[in-house]
Amino acid sequence: MTSLLPICVDLDGTLIREDVTIKALKIFLSENIFRVFAVISWLLRGRSYLKYQLAQRVNLNVAELKYNREFLNYLTEKKQQGHKLFLATACNKKYADAVADYLQIFDGVFASDATHNLRAEAKANTLALIFGEKGFIYAGNSKDDLKVWQKSAEYILVTPTPAALNGMRNKSYTLFN
Repeated sequence: MTSLLPICVDLDGTLIREDVTIKALKIFLSENIFRVFAVISWLLRGRSYLKYQLAQRVNLNVAELKYNREFLNYLTEKKQQGHKLFLATACNKKYADAVADYLQIFDGVFASDATHNLRAEAKANTLALIFGEKGFIYAGNSKDDLKVWQKSAEYILVTPTPAALNGMRNKSYTLFN
């Protein structure tokens, strides 16, 4: 019997139809517009630090996120078939863990922390190190995911951006809208 490849899934724009960091930022700024100065100072220390600081201050109700139900059903079927599922996201680990705990289908979570932004090449290298190059299936939606798809065995595009579609134009992939 052939072992099934693990499926690694992006969160923002893929599993959900929104961006967790933007949602947290809107909530944070809506409480006091002068918080924008704190946001700027955090951003000067890097995206991962900004995401970390927002996660420390803003609690999101992950049950209210706009999940892509068709894609979530697909993942549930793949899980039942024996695939291991991993959430692999550039959002902060606090939010990624909360989503994984809520959905109860993921076998693990890879996410950004206070110093490392798990995006594009950093995500590609992390997943290739853990699963081996061409040792995993990846589901994403943006041009940042092109780096990850280069190292994955199969490609799943979920509500892809025009740049992602263009970058994958000569590849065979599974598509969800």
